[in-house]
Amino acid sequence: MSGFQIKFTLPKPDFAVELAGLAERLQRAISATVNMIASMLLAEGRADISAAGNFGQRWTDGLHVTQQGSGGNMKLFFTHDIPYATIFETGGTIQGKPLLWIPLSGTDAAGVRASAFPGGLFSARYPRKSGPPLLFSIADKKPRYFGVESVTIPQKFHLTDDVTSVMSNFRAVFDEAWQAA
Repeated sequence: MSGFQIKFTLPKPDFAVELAGLAERLQRAISATVNMIASMLLAEGRADISAAGNFGQRWTDGLHVTQQGSGGNMKLFFTHDIPYATIFETGGTIQGKPLLWIPLSGTDAAGVRASAFPGGLFSARYPRKSGPPLLFSIADKKPRYFGVESVTIPQKFHLTDDVTSVMSNFRAVFDEAWQAA
């Protein structure tokens, strides 16, 4: 049987103490880097959402960067308070079941689901015989929603690009954290 053996001889007795100090410094630098990267990701992501069009403070404040793990196994994730926010990152088609009810702009229906509209709604195609079906307010008999079978949402957010941009600076951020640690 053949084999080999590797033996390390520490150059001085306090090398292990110095190594432990280096490990602590490295951990501080990694933690500081992850915190800085998370902060940069959040700022870039919120700026991206803000620049995407008609997305207000609820959309920008709803974006979060969460951290999982510790040590050398840390992960950062974008999360959002609005559960359907991912459609604006990927784009796609939303199908109705059977219809999607879209609020008419400039009405009190904006931001309110048809099923939750106060005072109730009724459906009619009047006065038109063609075109999408409409839902009218029971209170004032004015249209509030129109029905469609599907809606195609284009990509509006570019959070993946934001991650690539921020991570291209990882080395510089780590170097700064290492010097400060």
